[in-house]
Amino acid sequence: MIHDTNDAIPHQLIHDALERVISSREIVNSDRKKRFLQFIVKETLAGNADRIKAYTIAIDVFNRDSSFDPISDPVVRIEAGRLRRCLEHYYLAEGAADRLQIIIPKGSYVPQFVMREVAAPTLLRALDDDKQSTSERLPEIVPAEAEFSQAPVAATSSYQPPGTAPSRVPLLKRPRLLAGLCSLLAILTIALAGTTLFQRYQVSVSSRAVPSQVPTLMVLPFENDSSDPAQNMFAKGVTEEVIGALILFKNILVLGADTSFQFRTEAALRDAVPNVPIDYVLKGSIDRTEGQIQVNAALLRAADHQYLWSGSFRKDFTSKSMLDLRRDIATQVALILVQPHGVIDKAELQNTVGRPSESLTSYECVLRTREYWRQPNAEMHKQVRTCLERAVRIDPDYADAWAALAFIYTDEARIDFNPSAERPDPTLTALEIARRAVALAPDSPLPLQALGIAHWLRREPALSIAAYEQARVLNPHDSDILADLGRAYSLTGDWDKGIPLIREAFDRNPAQPTWYRLFIALYHYVNGQYAEALAQAQKIGTPNLVYTHVVLAMIYGQTGDRDNADYEVDEILRLYPNFGDKAVFEFERRNIDPAIISRMLDGLRKAGLDMDPDREVANEKD
Repeated sequence: MIHDTNDAIPHQLIHDALERVISSREIVNSDRKKRFLQFIVKETLAGNADRIKAYTIAIDVFNRDSSFDPISDPVVRIEAGRLRRCLEHYYLAEGAADRLQIIIPKGSYVPQFVMREVAAPTLLRALDDDKQSTSERLPEIVPAEAEFSQAPVAATSSYQPPGTAPSRVPLLKRPRLLAGLCSLLAILTIALAGTTLFQRYQVSVSSRAVPSQVPTLMVLPFENDSSDPAQNMFAKGVTEEVIGALILFKNILVLGADTSFQFRTEAALRDAVPNVPIDYVLKGSIDRTEGQIQVNAALLRAADHQYLWSGSFRKDFTSKSMLDLRRDIATQVALILVQPHGVIDKAELQNTVGRPSESLTSYECVLRTREYWRQPNAEMHKQVRTCLERAVRIDPDYADAWAALAFIYTDEARIDFNPSAERPDPTLTALEIARRAVALAPDSPLPLQALGIAHWLRREPALSIAAYEQARVLNPHDSDILADLGRAYSLTGDWDKGIPLIREAFDRNPAQPTWYRLFIALYHYVNGQYAEALAQAQKIGTPNLVYTHVVLAMIYGQTGDRDNADYEVDEILRLYPNFGDKAVFEFERRNIDPAIISRMLDGLRKAGLDMDPDREVANEKD
């Protein structure tokens, strides 16, 4: 129910809710959003809701002068839209347990306050009866729409990695309490050092636990190299936007904007707090000439100041495009540096070259998993599995390690890599530990991706897609999330949603694993565009995966290329000797739409693959 501010909601409760929001990861690094939200809430509580108009907001919040025209300068409308999205994301994830919700209705800037009944989502409900088996609980899972109506909360899992004693860490089931204790420890530590750095040293750490080996990035304030002092604010805004884009990715810790502007150099921060680890430094500058703005950025390794990457971004510059321009440049920088398979991933991975799995840190094991994901093979699968099983024993609170292990276990069933007698149903084990990962880090995308693939292989495509969609809410820029979600939509026959997502993933990340092109090839194949399908299939580049050869055989079968069809059928049988008998089973357990399966089987038959004549596709004749 939405309450009027004169209703029964105490003002202190609203003030407390406001403080939680402006201290959240969604808003803490944006002074503009904080000022905007503080202004409209405080004016409403003061009984001045009638003053909350675009004109007064522009003057009081954005320092516009009295000549401000909301029609020619849409700054308030644009920032209000961004603030609405931040609030939506906050209450889906970090603020999922907040009882009071602040809403900015569309078409108005006057906030409303909602008292919520915060119930545990059914997907990750705590298990009330420890005697009830996971297999007995699975049928009770409700449809995805209800399951993901709020952010997931903690769940327990019966799974323990080999050689691990049962965990006795009840704090992990209360991530907010854990986060509070961590914050208290930070305050005490810094107080002993004689500094109030806690108020300035903000790191993109959520409620999850993160091993100390995760690299830390400091973004230095971007310099104004133009002759116009007015661009100082633009340079500050670029810095804030870059930090805001970077902290969406959870594979690195990013020092907050307050830290950057307080110390301004890496050396100043080290002098103030010698024990703060800094692995990478991002610096940049802006220059404005003749209606264009150029932003230069460079990433350095902190240990030796070696340049790892540099880039320039030149854009047309107007007062109306300024905000969008800053956001677009910040997104590009973040994608290049910290998305999966980006610059920092490659630099970190280089540190592991030639080292045995047993010498790797928990973070490096997760990093190796991402490299495996690009070019899956059985030998690397075994190495990464061993590495991750050790990682979750050493760092049992590290959510990303559990999530990565879930990915690895699903491949025991998905592509039959290194099946283990310890896991007769590896997808069930993967589902359990993916849930554990989400419980440890409900605002981190990777555990939700792991949950998505586990549900997918358990023939629960609706729950799988819901998990991927939730991951996309948490980080809409992650190319792996886009590609996985696109794969799920595509195989269930929703090409209009799926293929654009996969193509966007490749646009955002040229280093995207090439095997995702398999689904673009399948789309062209189903639509009879065999030349386009072949062009995509020849770029897949994973010769040890049977589906690479399945797609090529289908295409050659339809085009009548006998020699190449024979070769691909031989490769299929080399990798999977009885694939012809199991093809329908393999396709159906991947939730592939029956109409797509029929087209695939037609191509394989024409390629010369012997098929089981008694095995029909479900609903094929409907």
